[in-house]
Amino acid sequence: MDSNFLKSLAEMRSKVYWLLSDFYLKKPDKKFLKELKQKLPENVEEFSDAIELIKSSLDDDLDDLSERLAVEFTRLFRGIKKGYSPPPPYESVYRGEERVMGETTLAVMKFYSEAGFGIIEEEEGPQDYIGVELKFMSLLCYKEMEAWGKDSEKAREFLELEMRFLREHILQWVPKFCQVVEAESKEPFYVGVARLTKRFVELDAENLEKLLEEVKV
Repeated sequence: MDSNFLKSLAEMRSKVYWLLSDFYLKKPDKKFLKELKQKLPENVEEFSDAIELIKSSLDDDLDDLSERLAVEFTRLFRGIKKGYSPPPPYESVYRGEERVMGETTLAVMKFYSEAGFGIIEEEEGPQDYIGVELKFMSLLCYKEMEAWGKDSEKAREFLELEMRFLREHILQWVPKFCQVVEAESKEPFYVGVARLTKRFVELDAENLEKLLEEVKV
């Protein structure tokens, strides 16, 4: 398979994971929402309804929208209190642990370390937060992109790490969390974000499995 194609594919995936991570790491201010209008892809059948939900929200007054979304961001992603917010999006929480910074969080941090990374987002605290895990995937894809054309074996190693992290971590809880957000969100914007996140990680895993077969030595 052509290394230029593989490099472009890894770059595209890195950008998508980075965008997805931003949805969970940043309160969407007016600047973010303006830039988002330019970043959202068009004519992608698998994600069309999710993207349309986000885009249609951006037709609102952006000052008003950013204020509403800031409130909803906090409610959905910061676990304010039971009955008001869904459980906060940490892998440890959605995999049944009583607290964060337990075995699951430590396993995620060990994975980061073994892949050559340290703390991904120090300000986020526990590193099994959804935005941090998605940013880690973006960084892995970027490293893969850099390797194609220089060291194909190293590029394949990054592909395998991506597949492992999806299987062992992201797919174990992110789709479930996204279903919770779809059911709980009062804003179509975040319904679209959750739907886009769920579909992308699931489809990416399917495509990676096929890709790994094609690039085997």
